[in-house]
Amino acid sequence: MRRVLANGLPILVLAVPLLAGGLQGPVRLHEKGGKVRPSLQDCVAILEPLDAPLAAPGPSRPVSIRTVGKQFHPRISLATPGTEVAFPNLDHILHNVFSVTEGNRFDTGQYQPGDAPKVKVVRPGLVKLYCNVHHQMNAFLWVVTTPFAQVLDGRAGLAFDQVPPGAYRLRLWHPEAGERTWTVRIGEGVTRGAWDLDLSLP
Repeated sequence: MRRVLANGLPILVLAVPLLAGGLQGPVRLHEKGGKVRPSLQDCVAILEPLDAPLAAPGPSRPVSIRTVGKQFHPRISLATPGTEVAFPNLDHILHNVFSVTEGNRFDTGQYQPGDAPKVKVVRPGLVKLYCNVHHQMNAFLWVVTTPFAQVLDGRAGLAFDQVPPGAYRLRLWHPEAGERTWTVRIGEGVTRGAWDLDLSLP
């Protein structure tokens, strides 16, 4: 397994057998008034096998979440269990990063400009990140055990290829919508669909 960038966004990829299929289709984010948001920024798609688990992934390449302008960049990241995550401080002020997510609790303490404390994430799931110096700062790190996970920034929908045939759970998540799941069956060739999330959270 390896972690690569496509259009600057993280994708986890793994070698898969022949006769693999794919899953493609638009994703729509509906705002409270019913209007479809034009951007999928911060939306995550995760495809998990239901029939038979894939081989356990090892740590992905180190992840870097920078603090710039009192914000985390990128705001959404992907990693696998055991991955090292660094938090470079590119501002000229003190920062801190902490999480109270069960199984991935940590606190870097306050650190100086130019420093880059590191932690390892262990438990799969969503890790919420905060700064105790600047309370408006937040970011999200998805720790996944499947190679099929994408951040949908800059896209019109999801597109997974080289997927072994079988039944899968498709998980879509957005900070303003929470998570919604579907069961999909993938055969040879491309399976197509369309998926919607309601942006109802503050």
